[in-house]
Amino acid sequence: MPALPALLLSIHFSSFLLVTMAPRSGSQAALLSSVRMAAILDDQSVCGRGERLALALARENINSVMEGGARARVEVDIFELQRDSQYETTDTMCQILPKGVVSVIGPANSPASGSTVSHICGEKEIPHVKIGPEETPRLPYLRFASVSLYPSNEDMSLAVAAILRSFSYPSASLVCSKAECLLRLEELVRRFLISRETLSIRMLDDSLDPTPLLKEIRDDKVATIIIDANASISYLILKKASELGMTSAFYKYILTTMDFPLLRLDDIVDDQSNIIGFSMFNTTHPFYLEFIRSLNLSWREGCDLIYPGPALSSALMFDAVHVVVGAVRELNRSQEIGVKPLSCTSPQIWQHGTSLMNYLRMVEYDGLTGHVEFNSKGQRTNYTLRILEKHRRGHREIGIWYSNNTLAMNATSLDINVSETLANKTLIVTTILVRSNSLS
Repeated sequence: MPALPALLLSIHFSSFLLVTMAPRSGSQAALLSSVRMAAILDDQSVCGRGERLALALARENINSVMEGGARARVEVDIFELQRDSQYETTDTMCQILPKGVVSVIGPANSPASGSTVSHICGEKEIPHVKIGPEETPRLPYLRFASVSLYPSNEDMSLAVAAILRSFSYPSASLVCSKAECLLRLEELVRRFLISRETLSIRMLDDSLDPTPLLKEIRDDKVATIIIDANASISYLILKKASELGMTSAFYKYILTTMDFPLLRLDDIVDDQSNIIGFSMFNTTHPFYLEFIRSLNLSWREGCDLIYPGPALSSALMFDAVHVVVGAVRELNRSQEIGVKPLSCTSPQIWQHGTSLMNYLRMVEYDGLTGHVEFNSKGQRTNYTLRILEKHRRGHREIGIWYSNNTLAMNATSLDINVSETLANKTLIVTTILVRSNSLS
């Protein structure tokens, strides 16, 4: 990992804030009076994903440790989208620009809106911090003005391929909920072509009924099934698979949804099931338990459903605020910067935007979603994905995938546990015939 050139962000939450907000000598530029950013939310779920609260927690934690000359308070203006619409998003961005923000964060689950935000931010040279899946196809922008905290499509392909490699590259079936799946997992498909193993691809229709597809997979006797869908659709597929008797030890499922930890599969999994997925959460982070506790309390106040755990988008929002604040304050150490209102009808740009993007690409920070660092394309690098396996009481970690494409699986996850079932296991019994020397 390269040494930090100018930006020092500690692994400890409180230390990070104190370092980036420390007063400087008189020869350096004055701190900003405020750091204002905008967050675009697209959460239309009944109980919410906790993104608004995550932003408030990040803001208050940063502001609460300000001391002495470090008086630049963090402010986050929140805007909500009702649908994934380029027109509505353009209108929202035209409301954001006059406020004089240093960055725009989100949205999490609106691909068309996310592309529109990136395009407008590129035109105005305002950094855009993405917290959702990479758009497919990836669009070229006039100016590079975005970084992404979410794993790239290539990384997701490599992570799935690494698990398949640990299974000795069996024939597999890929179940897609959207046509973009083939572009999103292009690298995975390419690796199957190289290995000459069989990958059958099946697409859900508008009814989202997986029954016909699963029956085809069962009839073809394909044991490894990759599901590329969001958490709710993934649950529907696994529920139907259970009804069809396809969650026995014979089958292995790999899910690409990054909200895998939220899936409650108590009514689906048993001791024989093999359902694997990924998690980005850094459960050893000093603020992790407090973060979950706060989101849990908020959930219980407004929702009768059992709290499933924190959504990844809420943790990415939390980390995004810290990354932007660290970059802005470090940039302000080297030059006096300020923000100004912009307009959709004016050709004016933010003159410090390019410099801030350079500092964002130098950030190294350990947050709720693990190590945050970006490559030259603004994609996340030098991070890990925890590999989880579902069981009736939740899930257990069985390995770690590293973004340098290294897979470390727990030894016990690759061996037969004698306390578990031996159903569908092939046992080889060897016997040796020995001539008896005894007299009859």
